[in-house]
Amino acid sequence: MIWAIVKDEWRAVWHDAGVALIMVFALFIYGISYSLGYGGEVLDEVPIAVVGGDDGAKSRVLVRMFEASPKLSVAHEVADMKAAEQLLRERKVWGVVALSPSFDRDILSGQQTKVAILGDASYFLAYREVVEGAVATIQQMNSEIIAERQGAYNPPVIYEQRNLFNPRLGYGVFVMPAILLVIVQQTALIGVGMVSATRRERGLRYNAESALAVTVGRTVAYLAIYALTLGFMLTVHYSLFDYPMRGAWWRCVAVVTLYLLSVILLAQMVGAMFRRRESPMLWLLWLSIPFLLVSGVSLPPQAFPEWLYWIGRVVPSSSAVEAWIAVQSMGATLSDVAPKLILLAILVVIYGAGAIVANRRV
Repeated sequence: MIWAIVKDEWRAVWHDAGVALIMVFALFIYGISYSLGYGGEVLDEVPIAVVGGDDGAKSRVLVRMFEASPKLSVAHEVADMKAAEQLLRERKVWGVVALSPSFDRDILSGQQTKVAILGDASYFLAYREVVEGAVATIQQMNSEIIAERQGAYNPPVIYEQRNLFNPRLGYGVFVMPAILLVIVQQTALIGVGMVSATRRERGLRYNAESALAVTVGRTVAYLAIYALTLGFMLTVHYSLFDYPMRGAWWRCVAVVTLYLLSVILLAQMVGAMFRRRESPMLWLLWLSIPFLLVSGVSLPPQAFPEWLYWIGRVVPSSSAVEAWIAVQSMGATLSDVAPKLILLAILVVIYGAGAIVANRRV
């Protein structure tokens, strides 16, 4: 009986082009599109303008050092701030470095001189590169000047920087694991909702003795579909785009399985609300951005208002994204993410009960 429901659900998915596009192919389309878009990973050669200086040797050396930095490219050298501000407004540069008019004279006389760094903070990634690149270059010049004056320079403290879990500080490595899980949740809600609404439109009933059997059969059917598609994304796709996979495979499977169960059961519960096939798309499509927000990718959960944080816990992707990134990207153990997994298990029970009630109605 359950196997008959599984086959019936697969038939409903594959015989409906819209549902197949959303539940099967959307994950590939969105995943590849986003990965290609974030393929550059990091910004480099961000254009800046240099203002001022007294055209001495030190000024010219600093400008060449800016140009040699992998983060920066000196696109313009202008005489005053008015011209630099115009370049910023026209987005021809993303930052301005203003040297003191007495830059060389101050250095040669042993006095401190000033350098102002202005970055366009409306685009955080470019702003970060401008500030970090300019500061690192100025610090390098400071070290060279001190070495010239003292004959040798041995800093009292040295440091070694290592970027854990994301060595290149790439945006794709940072955001894609979360996006893939949110896409799964969104496509499941819409796709399962469309299947449920289509059955109600046509007056079709499941040939089963109980709503529990229907729920189990539908869950197995969709679990198999997403096991194939998400499995491909997390193996072949991750390998093609060089995304890290540091966790043990069985831990990753455990997190993903619990997440898929909670999402599929939630989708069955929500799907019973719709009577028209098109309604899930209209009502649920806009939720992708809020789901991504409450998952803690755009903003750390610690920065949320407490009420928003707990509302976010009702959405499976919120706990799953945190657990998945910890296990998959950082190599954490299941005990490290136990609170997230326990919450997902609670959601499975709650949404499972809701799905049984919903399938009885359908």
